Amino acid sequence: MPLQTLLTVPTTPNLFRKVITLGNLLTENGIVKRVDATTAWVKTIRKSTCEGCSSKDSCEAAKEAEVQAINTVGARVGDTVTVGFERGSFIKISMMLYLFPVFCLIAGAVIGTHLAPGYDMDKSAVQALFSFGFFLLSFLLLRLVSGKLSGNQKYQARIVRIRREPVKAAPCKQSA
Repeated sequence: MPLQTLLTVPTTPNLFRKVITLGNLLTENGIVKRVDATTAWVKTIRKSTCEGCSSKDSCEAAKEAEVQAINTVGARVGDTVTVGFERGSFIKISMMLYLFPVFCLIAGAVIGTHLAPGYDMDKSAVQALFSFGFFLLSFLLLRLVSGKLSGNQKYQARIVRIRREPVKAAPCKQSA
């Protein structure tokens, strides 16, 4: 099979090897800025798809960013690389970060609605109090879970290949 379809990446040093299809990865190109024994910091370049978006000037995702990635291919400082992140893991993390706090906020309001009459308190005040409390609790829970997930390679970006051609940044529009 061609290199673009399958890529062998060690997931544990010299013990097991896992085949990752590039079609199952969200990828971004960039340049390696720093490396250590197992990790590289890659400065990603804005994708050309951002150029067609009306929100590109205000969008944080459209700007250059530095990503910490597992360096399984031996990339060195200055190398142009492709960084990949598993699609399923990205969706799980996105839902956890964006939807979980909203669900907690709503759950707090519902619980506050049911508890207010029992304590003879203003329904709106109890709803607001419980919503805010559950919202804060969601961030504390996310903080605890993020510590566990950060050690799991499934939820970390990895360098999937060293590119031969240089990565070009998207052209900047000069304001008149």
